[in-house]
Amino acid sequence: MFFLVNTFKRLQGMPLLKENKRLLLFFLAASLLFALYMWLVEGLTLLDTYYFLVTTATTVGYGDISPKTGLGKVFVTIYMIIGIALLGLFLGKVTELMVEVGSKRKKGLISMKGEVDLIIAGYPSDEKVQNIVTELRNDSRFEHAGIVCANNRLEEKPAWMTSLNVEFVKGVASDSSVLKKAGVDRASTILILANDSALVESDDLSTSICAVVERMRPEIRAIVEKVRKDELLFEVVNADTIVDVSSPSVLAQEILDQGAIELQNAIFSTHTEGTQFNFNYASEDNSWSSIAMAIIKQDAIPEGFQNPGERLFNLLPKQSDIVKTNALIKYRGVHALEKLEF
Repeated sequence: MFFLVNTFKRLQGMPLLKENKRLLLFFLAASLLFALYMWLVEGLTLLDTYYFLVTTATTVGYGDISPKTGLGKVFVTIYMIIGIALLGLFLGKVTELMVEVGSKRKKGLISMKGEVDLIIAGYPSDEKVQNIVTELRNDSRFEHAGIVCANNRLEEKPAWMTSLNVEFVKGVASDSSVLKKAGVDRASTILILANDSALVESDDLSTSICAVVERMRPEIRAIVEKVRKDELLFEVVNADTIVDVSSPSVLAQEILDQGAIELQNAIFSTHTEGTQFNFNYASEDNSWSSIAMAIIKQDAIPEGFQNPGERLFNLLPKQSDIVKTNALIKYRGVHALEKLEF
């Protein structure tokens, strides 16, 4: 009962119904009177009465049911005129509303209602944002995740967003009303991109977005891309992850796995103990398990290999994978290895 009452109240609040309330009530009243006549006088069952009303009002008219009395035939002709005219007018308004909603969605004027996992604020280019989303969609964890782009650099939603199931909200992302439309109250992560990697002024907008987000919802994880060399401004606004202007794959990996950027910086930084080395394997073909164990015995960490003639690097080798003569092996250690001891 509560569900029915709640549903009725929500229907009453719909603009389409509120604007055409009298029209709808007149149509329902005419349908009810005609239904009572067909049920009580013509002797139709409730199901047949409903069926006859729908087929008549929608101009389908199968002819399998028809009034038998003269008065019934008069009533049905009157109902045809009323039903066809009013129902057609109402359906026209519904179609008009659907077209309007579709237009507003394309222009980014609709508030997000469904699940939102990630908001992307800032829009340096179509290519960069599209590549970030493509990287995310290739991972099972974000294959069906709710992603929303919020920015004022687009006039309408581009075709790639539709193909990758990404929503668009138009407006300055530092505006709280724009963030609310984008679903900031439900999102778990916001990625704030630098609009122009050559202008430090881009950081001003990025930090203002981060500050507003932190005020509205402190628990959201904010990943901010910076142009400046120093990080103080971003630390002031409590950015969770601060990263230099980066490639789409790096940013996507940080969204998927927190700390990916810090790990990458640690691997390639000279300030941390150890670094990444290459080893040219000159011995006979051997399994990856044997190679990896020989590297571990010398206090280094094996990372993967690339066999001669192969374009791709094998970063997650299986134990049974074969490392061929003259393969390039990557490992992390404190010192470069001169040879492998099996």
